[in-house]
Amino acid sequence: MTDKKSKEVEKEWKLVEREEMKEEDHQIKLQENYEQDEAYEESEN
Repeated sequence: MTDKKSKEVEKEWKLVEREEMKEEDHQIKLQENYEQDEAYEESEN
């Protein structure tokens, strides 16, 4: 593989990893919000 090609591949991987991290963060936030909602509902009852 040429140097230029490997740099392009590396750039692609970084983009993919960044997207996956964003998705993971989103899932974690959804989970936290869900847990907070459940705790709130339980405290009201």
